[in-house]
Amino acid sequence: MTRAATVDLVNAGTRFLVTCHRRPDADALGSALGLAAILRALGKDATVWVPEALPPNLLFFADGLVAHELPEGRFDATFVMDTAATSLLPKGLPPSELRGPLVVVDHHAAHDGVGDVVLRDCEACSTAEVVMHLAADLGQRPVPKAAAAPLYAALVADTGGFRYAMTRPETLRLGAELLEGGAKPWVTAYELFEGWPAARMHLLSAVLETLELHQGGRVAVLRVTRAMLERTGANDDMVEGMVNYGRMLRSVDVSLLLWEYPREGGGLDTKVSLRSSGRADVANVAMALGGGGHRAAAGSQVHEPLDATLRRALSAIEAELVRLDGASP
Repeated sequence: MTRAATVDLVNAGTRFLVTCHRRPDADALGSALGLAAILRALGKDATVWVPEALPPNLLFFADGLVAHELPEGRFDATFVMDTAATSLLPKGLPPSELRGPLVVVDHHAAHDGVGDVVLRDCEACSTAEVVMHLAADLGQRPVPKAAAAPLYAALVADTGGFRYAMTRPETLRLGAELLEGGAKPWVTAYELFEGWPAARMHLLSAVLETLELHQGGRVAVLRVTRAMLERTGANDDMVEGMVNYGRMLRSVDVSLLLWEYPREGGGLDTKVSLRSSGRADVANVAMALGGGGHRAAAGSQVHEPLDATLRRALSAIEAELVRLDGASP
C-alpha cells in the first residue's frame, strides 16, 4: 500500500488505536507515540495502547502517555508500529469488527503479510522515519512538539546513535528537525544507552564470561540463563543490547546471544538475538529459526532448549557465512 492510501484512511476516520509489537523497543513505542501526536494535531482521537509494562529506559518519553487497558468501542483503524510478523502482534488486540483495518507501519525487509494495509519502507533506518514521511503527506511537518521526543528516541535507538550503516544524510536531517522541535539529545542518549542499575552491570559481567568463539573467531556466542538472572538480581529487560558486545570483537562477523525466556503457559523458550558486523545478513539466519529482522540485526524466539537452539543457530550461521564467502570477489 502507498502512503497515499494511508493518508486517505486517516483523513476519513476520527478515532484510532495505535499500538506496536510485543515487548516494545524505542522505535516501536516512539513511533506509536509520535504517530498518535500527529493524529491528534489533525483533530483525531488517538490512543496509544500497550498491554504490558513498559521497559524502564523508555519511560522518559512515554510515562503517563500509554494506556494499558484496551479502550471500549470501535476504531476507524488500528495502527501497529514496527511489526513484521503476526506472532509479534500485541496480546488482546481487538477483533476485526472493532479495530477497523489493521494498518502495519514498518521498515523490516522480512515480512509475513500481516496487516490489511501495509505502509513499509525497507530503505528507512527506522519506523520513525516512515512516520515522519507520512507526517509530511498529512501536512504535519515539522512534526508537532509532542512527537519530537519519542520520534527522536526511536531514530537514535534504531541507528545505534547514528552509527549504523542505514544512517544517511537524510537521517541526520530528520534528527536535526526533531531537536529543533524540542527533543533532548543527552537525555535521550543517557536513558537509552546508559543509566544502568547495578544489577544490569553484574549481569553483563556474567554474560561476558560465557563468551565462546566459533568458525575461527567469526562467530561470537553469548548466553543468558534464568540462573544468571536470579543470581545477579537482573530481569529480562536488562538483557536487551548485550548481543552487541560480541560484535565488538574485530574478527567477528556474527554475534549470537541465546537467552532462556519464559514461555506462555510454562516452560522455557530460547530467544535468539543476532547482530552482524556489516557483511553477513543475519535476517537470513533469523528466518531459518522462524524469526526475522534486518540485515544487521535480527532475532527469533524458538520453542526449544538453549543448547538445541545453539546447534540450529550455528548451522544457519555457517550457511550464511558460506553464502557470504561465495559472494565475495
